[in-house]
Amino acid sequence: MIVGIDIGSTSLRALACVYEEGSKLPHILGTYKKNIDGISRGNIQDSEEVTKAIINALNTLEDETGRNTLHTLISLGGIGLSSHHANGYAQVSRGDASVTDLDIDNAVKDGSKGVPDIRNKSVVHTIPMKYRLDGQDVQGDVTGVRGNKLEVKTLFVTYPLKGMTTLKKCLEDAEVRVTDIVAGPIAESIPLLTKKQKVAGVALINIGSQVTSILVYENNIPLLVSTIPAGGDDFTKDIALGLKVTLEDAEEIKVGRGTHMYSKRRVEEIITARFEDLCAKINKELARVSRQELLPAGVVVCGGSSHLPHLEFVFRSELKLPIKIITNELVRLSNDTLRDGAWARTFGLTFLAPLDTENDVLREVLTSFFTRVKKFIHQFLP
Repeated sequence: MIVGIDIGSTSLRALACVYEEGSKLPHILGTYKKNIDGISRGNIQDSEEVTKAIINALNTLEDETGRNTLHTLISLGGIGLSSHHANGYAQVSRGDASVTDLDIDNAVKDGSKGVPDIRNKSVVHTIPMKYRLDGQDVQGDVTGVRGNKLEVKTLFVTYPLKGMTTLKKCLEDAEVRVTDIVAGPIAESIPLLTKKQKVAGVALINIGSQVTSILVYENNIPLLVSTIPAGGDDFTKDIALGLKVTLEDAEEIKVGRGTHMYSKRRVEEIITARFEDLCAKINKELARVSRQELLPAGVVVCGGSSHLPHLEFVFRSELKLPIKIITNELVRLSNDTLRDGAWARTFGLTFLAPLDTENDVLREVLTSFFTRVKKFIHQFLP
């Protein structure tokens, strides 16, 4: 069984699935959700509470399905998740001047020195974006091409080192065998974005309870991963202050279930103002990669606060891009099992697990080990 776990700002979600023979999509066996207070803007504050929630999630899913967990994948989505472009260089090491994986790794490693404050960050993903050999661009895979000086432009997706250490300690205390830790925006893009969108240029924006994440794709490669410390809870606080009501009443008013008298026009003004502020921050992030108003496939919006009134109007006006709000994509892909778009991250994680059995895992580990040794030795052969 494959389990994806998303530790959000206010809750922990876990989803269990298996891959059935002949099916390209994972078959969902069960879901788990628990509200937790030990998280702030996606970062763990109470390790003990989060550890207990992880243990409970896995035990509950295993008990309900009668299966053991083979792969566990964890998503990252807290404040501090970010990305940086950096160029690295390496001299081609082989005698026949053909580029090897070792040369690429050396260039990527050299590029990591250009990431701001890298000593306090954990590198989650390294994604090569562009290769140049002796000053000339190389299209596609550079391995085997001959030259002397290799340059690699890499996207480094990073997370605060302290936060990663805390997360790993929770997973260790929960005795979880982790298959991979993945940036949440990348995981949820798997079920929510099409290849056509990723090639043309698209932004996936998830408006959660306390964090808004941004993922930009172009030419089927991520250009930007970023987080903004703002979400649905901030709308609630604004309404509470603007109308002088409790947070509980403000939440009901926000989602259109308010029972006492209030000015609907005033609520609309408050929500619109918060959306305009959020769009200004999103545009600032898009400008970092020179894609402000320049994404042909537009903006795809998901998350628990994506259905608030006036979102589409304000986003279209402020971002000046086509807007699509996720509605029934997950319903279709999950055979009507997942109706809430907030499950996109946990569902996307399950696509990233190796498709194998317990015995195949061992065989793959051995194959991978000997393959790496063979590659390493081959690099020094004429």
